[in-house]
Amino acid sequence: MKRENYNYDYYEEEMEDDTLDIQDLIFTIFRRWKVIILTMIPVIILGFIFANTRPTIYEAQTNLIISGNNPGISLDKSDIDLNQKLTTTYLELAKSKSILKNIIKKFDLKDDEKTLAASISILPIKDTEIITLSYKNQDPQMAAVITNEIAKQFITRVTEVMKVRNITVIDKAQIPEKPLPKKRALILLASGMAGLILGIGIAFIMEFMFAKLRKPTDMEKILNVPMLGMIPEFTDIAEESGKGEKHA
Repeated sequence: MKRENYNYDYYEEEMEDDTLDIQDLIFTIFRRWKVIILTMIPVIILGFIFANTRPTIYEAQTNLIISGNNPGISLDKSDIDLNQKLTTTYLELAKSKSILKNIIKKFDLKDDEKTLAASISILPIKDTEIITLSYKNQDPQMAAVITNEIAKQFITRVTEVMKVRNITVIDKAQIPEKPLPKKRALILLASGMAGLILGIGIAFIMEFMFAKLRKPTDMEKILNVPMLGMIPEFTDIAEESGKGEKHA
């Protein structure tokens, strides 16, 4: 003869009172470590492939200075402040469509205007009147030639629009000797972190779904049918009586 040891209401209350704490998070990670590893592996492989197939890029740069309209005349602070404010306007002119179209046409580039603009960097040096103009290309010689041409057309464009010629090239772009670093280690580290975060996320989703399916009320909602009963745990009375005698 067997005795039923089951309380449906107690089971429901116990499941509803479950809370997720730090210990649960740690146990979930240990319990689902295979899922996390299997998720990380393809992400790291993709990162490795991306890091090793990136093209070699060279960057050439030239420096320009915004000076006064009258060379040889010393500038006071107000003139310098005005030139610094003009820098923002000049930066917009440097990537104007007319310059981009001329560069693409002259060098027969396959890039469109948007792609070419993304390869050009124009940054002012803080608290100075100097502008650094740089351009990236897979060919080091083309990088230098196109950088100097952009600077030349930039000066011409400013002269046409602003009616002044107050920009001078300080240093012409030279052919870069070394390519830009590919940052393979950083890419692999980032892909590993991304894979770890994704794997942990998948592990918690699986854990949540598993925990959700253990609740009788959730099973009713998913299956859309009423629950007739649950299979209870049975304990053999003979075994319990035997244990009781031993303790006695």
